[in-house]
Amino acid sequence: MHPPQRLAVFCGPSLPASDRLAIPHVTYLPPASRGDVERAANEYDVVLLIDGVFHHDLAPSPKECYAALAHARMYGASSMGALRAAECAPFGFTPLGAIAGWYAGEVIDGDDEVAVLTHPRTHAALTVPVVNVRYVARLAHRRGIVDAAEREAFVRRAREVFYMERTWEDVVDAAPAHAREDVARIAAREGDLKRHDARFALRSVLRAHGMGAKA
Repeated sequence: MHPPQRLAVFCGPSLPASDRLAIPHVTYLPPASRGDVERAANEYDVVLLIDGVFHHDLAPSPKECYAALAHARMYGASSMGALRAAECAPFGFTPLGAIAGWYAGEVIDGDDEVAVLTHPRTHAALTVPVVNVRYVARLAHRRGIVDAAEREAFVRRAREVFYMERTWEDVVDAAPAHAREDVARIAAREGDLKRHDARFALRSVLRAHGMGAKA
């Protein structure tokens, strides 16, 4: 009988503690910095990269993520994981979720799309990433609240705010005046695409490897 597979999940603000399902043989690690992904690949059978560091340390490199594929089954989603999975997808790194799909489809590029300022101790997000702005703008457009030109201008204005300073208040102020109340409501109820993707990715990996299939 084969021993159970072990899964390492690098997560921070995209997968808060309340979303971290308590499953045997699953270990939740802090956001990954340079070298962490390759080390985890040597210690675990499966690695799910969600969050990585941005401004206070070196992030996991594409070269490191490529090397990790020789040792473990690799998945990425939501934040730094979405970017690295899309970059290394041709070599077997599996991207999961909408944000990874945007990177893979070249709808977005660059880590500034997912970058946020985080609390140094709790890793909680203190600012709003561009991908969440894009998601709210798309929902507002789909529901007829803004037209296509307003949607693009909205995202552009919000993106001009430095990522370490961008709050939901800034985002709502960037929306057309007639849409701000609706945009604020959408943002509060549905606006965290990074969290949606992280939860989806965790459940997908657990099912794929027979760990808590009902998660």
